[in-house]
Amino acid sequence: MKNFIARNNLYLLTALSAAALIYTLVSWSSLTVLQQMAGLFAFALVLHLWEEGRFPGGFAAMITDKLGFTARSPHFGEIITATYVLVVAFVPLFLPNVAFLAIAPMMLGILEAVAHTAAIKMFGLKRFYSPGLATAGLVLLPLSLFTIIHAHAHADHFPMGAVNPAAAQRHPGQERLVQLVQ
Repeated sequence: MKNFIARNNLYLLTALSAAALIYTLVSWSSLTVLQQMAGLFAFALVLHLWEEGRFPGGFAAMITDKLGFTARSPHFGEIITATYVLVVAFVPLFLPNVAFLAIAPMMLGILEAVAHTAAIKMFGLKRFYSPGLATAGLVLLPLSLFTIIHAHAHADHFPMGAVNPAAAQRHPGQERLVQLVQ
């Protein structure tokens, strides 16, 4: 069983993320915006893993070659990544009242775009592309920015807004963002 999961973890994550996407789309009107974005992000993150690992793939090999890192199992990194995706991307979908759980993967979405862009220079790539850059820049980053802006515009989602109402006050420049997101 362990070997089956190790060999097929990306396929299993794909099935799970497709189910989460279907749930999100079918339940769209009854979900909070943070849940909607979490459902979309979970699916987008698995698309990102496909781009990094298989189509075109090579991101993990690029890193391990540069760092001189080797693992006994070629699936070791995939298992760690799959576990991370399960916890970070899927949990916020089912815990709608815990806003920071929805924001954590969105920070990852921003980091992915920065990291894949930086990888071009760090690894001396000849093209302006590293495996994972397309989904990071075109899917994860916009979803992340929208979600963070929305959560900030509706500061009552944040625990600090409940503890310190002054922290949830908007400055005049934020009013335009609030109007765009609503």
